[in-house]
Amino acid sequence: MKIVPIFVQQNKREGLFSIHLDNEQEDEVTKCIEQWLLNSEYLNDFFTLHQDDLNSGYYEKVISISEAINYTRIEAEYLFTKLERLAISGTNRGNDNLSTAFMPLRDLDYIQKPLQQVKSKTKIQKRWLRIYAIKIGPNTFIVTGGAIKLVGTMNERPHLLKEKQKLDDIKYYLKEEGILDQDNFEVYEI
Repeated sequence: MKIVPIFVQQNKREGLFSIHLDNEQEDEVTKCIEQWLLNSEYLNDFFTLHQDDLNSGYYEKVISISEAINYTRIEAEYLFTKLERLAISGTNRGNDNLSTAFMPLRDLDYIQKPLQQVKSKTKIQKRWLRIYAIKIGPNTFIVTGGAIKLVGTMNERPHLLKEKQKLDDIKYYLKEEGILDQDNFEVYEI
């Protein structure tokens, strides 16, 4: 397992980082970009497999697979542009940083904790994309994965449970590596 810089300023240990799991070809952010923005076949297969969820009414109306693919691409482009802008500007100014893009994983969990599990989503279109991460500091997040969430909770589908498990596994890994906060992360060798 490696930690890979994604949207960071040169010579800074702040910004958006991603986990690259040993058995994967790409880090988690790159995988999400590939699946959500560049791979129509992946999206078509996903929405075909989850068509019942897509049309369950959770997002209010019946949506065709082609509409879902279009919504996903628009949302993904917005999400990654926003994360990049906040990661870079947050290392310069300190005001508008990644903390504004991430919220606690559990909606009622607002107490700050070390290595807090968080999610990012947009306020546009259908809002079904999720980026899952571990918060290291106010402008330092390590992405553990991402998912298209068409149901109410992560416990309802295997692909969401997999993301939840990755969050737990990577939080454990960071603790084992002695990364508990920004100071520890500053000296960790990437």
